[in-house]
Amino acid sequence: MTHTITAAGAGIACSAAMIKTVALAKRFAPLPRAMALVGETGVGKRLLARFIHSESGRTGAFVTISGGDPTGLMPQPEAFEQAQNGTVFLHDLPLWPLASQRAVLDAMEERRFARRGTERYIPLTSRLIVASQRPLDELVDEGRLLPGLRWFIGEFVIDLPPLRGRFVDIAALSYHFLDRAREESGGAGPRLVEAEALDRLITYRWPGNVRQLRDALGWSYLQAAADGIRIIDLPRAVIAHDAKPLAVDLAGRRELSRWAFERTGGSRQRAAQLLGVHPNTIDNHRRAAAQ
Repeated sequence: MTHTITAAGAGIACSAAMIKTVALAKRFAPLPRAMALVGETGVGKRLLARFIHSESGRTGAFVTISGGDPTGLMPQPEAFEQAQNGTVFLHDLPLWPLASQRAVLDAMEERRFARRGTERYIPLTSRLIVASQRPLDELVDEGRLLPGLRWFIGEFVIDLPPLRGRFVDIAALSYHFLDRAREESGGAGPRLVEAEALDRLITYRWPGNVRQLRDALGWSYLQAAADGIRIIDLPRAVIAHDAKPLAVDLAGRRELSRWAFERTGGSRQRAAQLLGVHPNTIDNHRRAAAQ
């Protein structure tokens, strides 16, 4: 089964870990509670936040405010106003000074904020989603996150798994980004990631997660010949000898076989070619997964 996160136009979830994450996000989406998305850089927190907003039924806008602003949030009350009946997404919240975090917490708890340059208070009807690269409790212990803000979010925390080890998601996203690059070029360019190159993409550790994979496919698309992306077309970091590729376990191979079979419209021959395996392997994996 493949889930596509459509709020921002891209986002494929084929692995069990990401399917579970998307399902949890859909259950949380209609609730009025604030929540947090926790995961490494580039893993897709902003994309998932947009997906939650799109599934929430809220009629207002989705407004992002990045962290690290030394002037704090309250000099930007127009962001709250723009997001009335919508969603305010605070990116990298722990980078905000504690005074700014306090301003956020006060506004959300009191459900009102002051318009810039006035003493007039406006009711606050937006929903808060915050993002962090590290677990919230660790940040509280280090004094980088207000305990009150942590508990305002409560237990509505979604952990986004890193891309490494999500073998089938890497394969699906690789083809998604390849298909998108070809569409943007008017249908020209390679349609295939050769099996050796795909295996290298699948087993690479992706420290930059989905963002890095997107950029890697964009680079490879420009390097490749018309017949397909080869391993020599991949970025140097991906094919370097010191990249320490991961081993794909049996469960991962079975997921890949299922994905390849679906990708090729149910053709065991083409699915086998896609993964560089014998057609019988596709059949064996599919039968085992069905049991």
